[in-house]
Amino acid sequence: MFPRDVYTFYDSENRTWSGRNVPLLYNPNQSIGEFVWQILSRAPWKIAQISADSGVRVTYHEMRLRSVRVAQNLASIGYETGDVMTIISRNNQNLAPVVFGCFMLGLSINSLDPKFHRDDFAHMFATVKPKVVTCEGDLIEEVKAACEMANIEPNLIVFGPRVNGYTRVDDLLVETGLERQYQPTKIKDPANQLAIILCSSGTTGKSKGVCLSHALCVANLTTVWPSFESDRVLCLSSLYWISGLATLLTATASGSTRLITTKPFTARMMIALMEQYRVNMIFFPPSHALAILNEPTVGMADFSSLRLVMCGGGPVSANLKRSFEMYLSKGQFVVAYGMSEVGGLAAISDVAYKDGSVGVLSNQVKAKILDDDGNLVDIGEKGELLIKKSFVFMEYFGNSEATEEMIDSDLWLHTGDIAYFDEDGLLFIIDRKKDIIKYAGYQISPSEIEDVILQVPGVNSVCVVGIPVEGNDLPAALVVKFTGSEITENDIVDAVASTMNDIKHLRGGVYFVSELPMTPSGKPLRRKCRDIIICFHNEAKQSVH
Repeated sequence: MFPRDVYTFYDSENRTWSGRNVPLLYNPNQSIGEFVWQILSRAPWKIAQISADSGVRVTYHEMRLRSVRVAQNLASIGYETGDVMTIISRNNQNLAPVVFGCFMLGLSINSLDPKFHRDDFAHMFATVKPKVVTCEGDLIEEVKAACEMANIEPNLIVFGPRVNGYTRVDDLLVETGLERQYQPTKIKDPANQLAIILCSSGTTGKSKGVCLSHALCVANLTTVWPSFESDRVLCLSSLYWISGLATLLTATASGSTRLITTKPFTARMMIALMEQYRVNMIFFPPSHALAILNEPTVGMADFSSLRLVMCGGGPVSANLKRSFEMYLSKGQFVVAYGMSEVGGLAAISDVAYKDGSVGVLSNQVKAKILDDDGNLVDIGEKGELLIKKSFVFMEYFGNSEATEEMIDSDLWLHTGDIAYFDEDGLLFIIDRKKDIIKYAGYQISPSEIEDVILQVPGVNSVCVVGIPVEGNDLPAALVVKFTGSEITENDIVDAVASTMNDIKHLRGGVYFVSELPMTPSGKPLRRKCRDIIICFHNEAKQSVH
């Protein structure tokens, strides 16, 4: 099916594309807390959440009651609208009521990845200065050290067993006696009131805080895919990922049942969960899809319950899509394209697909392509993809300069992705203008790894790039030694491994050259460095075989 003039439309005069303009399902002129408070009462008997770890099932009525208690008990402690709570947690059974309770009270949430090192925590703590940090007990020491590094003294609340007298999340779930009288906090201007701060990697170093409004959460994140009350939904992403937040809100809005676990991804576990709980919808990055396909037992797996498989967060090849579809008896495998700054999806392949595309633009999304000189290009020509949507991110927290680089004066969002539209209106993402490496769905700034490598004795200069493989970029370094240095590949690999978290390790290897290709101003030509590394990498693979 060709979607042009049905699902996607071209304005030849302004050379812009747009998706359909269907009215929003939910009114964005309300807080996400008000929305959740109302939606949780729609089908109180339905199962909202199943913990695969403990088997505990929570109904929508119980979820609403717990969320209200969190809001009331946080208010009694003294927290109020506008305060920031940082949450660092896997998908445990009390995470959702804490998030919903914060939304109901009007607290802003900053969600961080439990896999972060203390340096990463400290950077975000110093950026958003949370009044309270809620984390899992095994992270307390890392969090305390990060707070000291950031020179802040927030209150700490702990998921799970009591630790050294800290407040527990269970303390926020105690009965108040006033649950029936509760009304969520009214937000006067939902489009400009901060609801959640996600993380986005920059090209020059540490993460930036992506600020999403209450209106955006209601408008964009409650209808990411067609979801039904009968669905059982599985997504292993924590709330650090916009996919994790979208799963929580979309599944809740539709009355679906979310399946959660705190365990890290393995292909065998994912298959077992899909089979045991008859999962209807899953959302995962291409690296997870590839791992499932490579799992020896996949041929015996029963995927007959799957209605929808969404894959995004990195390049999804036509081969990966087709290979997974071979195991779907009646389900659909769709490619999704989006980013935190867009506040969800920008394109999806549910109604149309061609090899290598990400489908067509989503509802109420406009797009155009600009060349290197900022000029509009014609159909089929490549350039940077710009997106416009009714609601996108508000700003990078405390970083007006980066915000102005991302959103121009006409409110077009510069994605940093190189793309083109074909004659039928399908969008193809072919490269990145920005120097971001994507591994396992994470965005990695090359300069972060370069800073660590430059501290290794014997290193003169370095350029870090990603080696593209199926579903991932493998971080790799091109290094120039000082004359006489005897530094080895293992020295550099070990230095990065001992300093940085697992996703930033040099899985693509280290390669030595006499000099780096440079611009006239003395900066490494990253594209040429990548070409050199890919040649070295391919030669190394051939020599092994």
